[in-house]
Amino acid sequence: MTVATMSSSTPSLSCATSSAKPRLRLVQPYERSIGSLAVELAPTMGYDLVPWQEQLAHDIGAVDASGKWVHPRVGISIPRQQGKSVDLIVWVAIMAALAGYKVLWTEHNYSTTMEMVARFRKIFGRRVGDTSEGIPRWRKLLVEVCSQTGQEWMRFSSGGVIQFSTRTKSSRLGFSFDIVIYDEAQELTGIHTQVVNPTTVSGAKHNLMIVYAGTPTRAGNPAEVFKNLRQQAWEGGEKASDLLWLEYGVEEVGDIWDESRWPEVMPSLGYHADIRAIRTGMKDMDELGAAQEYLGYWLPSEEQVEPPVIGADAWGECLVGSGPELTAGCRICAGVRFSADGSTVAVACAVRPPGSPTVHVELPFCKDPEPSTDWLAYWIAARAGRYACVAIDGKAGAGALCDKLEGMGMPKDYILRPSTDQAVTAASLISSGAKAGSVTHIACPALDLSAETSPKRKIGSSGGWGFGGDNAAPIEAAGLALLALSTSKRKPGMKARVT
Repeated sequence: MTVATMSSSTPSLSCATSSAKPRLRLVQPYERSIGSLAVELAPTMGYDLVPWQEQLAHDIGAVDASGKWVHPRVGISIPRQQGKSVDLIVWVAIMAALAGYKVLWTEHNYSTTMEMVARFRKIFGRRVGDTSEGIPRWRKLLVEVCSQTGQEWMRFSSGGVIQFSTRTKSSRLGFSFDIVIYDEAQELTGIHTQVVNPTTVSGAKHNLMIVYAGTPTRAGNPAEVFKNLRQQAWEGGEKASDLLWLEYGVEEVGDIWDESRWPEVMPSLGYHADIRAIRTGMKDMDELGAAQEYLGYWLPSEEQVEPPVIGADAWGECLVGSGPELTAGCRICAGVRFSADGSTVAVACAVRPPGSPTVHVELPFCKDPEPSTDWLAYWIAARAGRYACVAIDGKAGAGALCDKLEGMGMPKDYILRPSTDQAVTAASLISSGAKAGSVTHIACPALDLSAETSPKRKIGSSGGWGFGGDNAAPIEAAGLALLALSTSKRKPGMKARVT
């Protein structure tokens, strides 16, 4: 999440004032803009726009003779800590609260969604009539609020709405929208746009605007939407005829610690960019990652694609027609992996027959965990007498599931919450096992796709890796099942089938 300060645009004494010029500013011709309204009203919301933000406000607000947006598609690629969200917050507040537009603001993670909700609450308040939060001239426009988890929205006297949503494959959206904001657009996939974009077809204003704002897409990340938008901007032509694209960044990685380069690519440096936060954030990243996130470096297109860890050939060699016959000596473990966005939970089982040189894996489930994971808790609990261990991982839902299982009185050592090192080990176990032929599996579309396409994803700061991409959960679950099988010493009774 880009951090932008409220109020002062006074240059900092700790760094040089920005001299940044965009690498690319693609703007369609226009003569009139309502962006001046955003510049005028920003201070009333607690924000003072700096020069590049003012120009962006004018470009976003450009309208033609009929009052339609000159730029129905907007793309913003800019380093972190530069305040990209400020323009959008101000713009969305005006469009919803004053002009009556219905706006969808989407984030990649729920935590950042709630951070954005909190920023709008500082303007409009938490609830109607509450004077403890918000700015008086703005909070009086608020007429209805929904704070239900996953369904947060604000409605205004103008008829406008701001709905906040975490992007999943099955987002539940309550309105038809006139404006869509895809924040953290470098994580955006076609799966997400297929959920959201149909909600714009019947927007009441018939004046659609879709905004994509983020940092450069990382190597191996299958989030193609932002990358494709950038390609259109740089190529120009008909495909880019309705597009506003603003990009700040370096052309080469170079010396990321040469701070003399920073004012050339950081347009808010010396205004409200926190130089110490930039230095601190970069220290915890590899050189390429820091260049992308904080210097706006885009990889050449040929370096954007990272190969899958396992791949179709190696995975295909592990295919068998059926799983092993379960006998009294078989050990069974399971792995549960929640995807990063919480949209999917995958459950894999691993079986090691006595004396067998191979381990067999299968995928009983790969589905949306909503509205709750109670069904999964009962499934795991019912197998405590047969399965040795269940490894559960994933920030989006693992904690709640483990709490539920603890409350159900699961046996000691039955549930494993992997450490970072163990998560790395799990990925290595399934990858090396597949390549060595010591793992077997039956045909399963979800697991096969995951194993054949998932690239590496960096884990931790010591060179560890896991599986990345939108379809990683099934193969990660299989790895967790192998981890449980290799580490658990629990010996329950064994009587029945795997699933």
